[in-house]
Amino acid sequence: MINAPSHDAYYIALKEMEDSTLRFACIEDWNLYLWSRQLSSKGAAEWVQSRVIKLEGMIPVADPDDEAIVVGSTEGVGIIFVTTGAGLFTFELKSGRVRKVDEPEVYFSVLPYMSFFTPGTLLALA
Repeated sequence: MINAPSHDAYYIALKEMEDSTLRFACIEDWNLYLWSRQLSSKGAAEWVQSRVIKLEGMIPVADPDDEAIVVGSTEGVGIIFVTTGAGLFTFELKSGRVRKVDEPEVYFSVLPYMSFFTPGTLLALA
């Protein structure tokens, strides 16, 4: 069992990074907190806050009392899924780009499915 870095976070996303480290994401007071699991100088694994991103004004809201909640993430792409009363949004960690991907619903967890297709590949069926 690994304790979370924030005791106030109810909705979180855990994801594996490109370098095989574990990352934790949560939103508190319209700030997206990103934590990385790293080895300390004593050799023990600990959470280190790696980044804080202010989401206010970036993620649309339906009303002033609305809140943003992390409901999922992608592996290897650097996208966090965030829901508000205005809908479901993706937030790209590198660019800061926000995109609406679905209408307002009750989201508890988003598990994205990704597949790849190489154009020009032809399968011959006998």
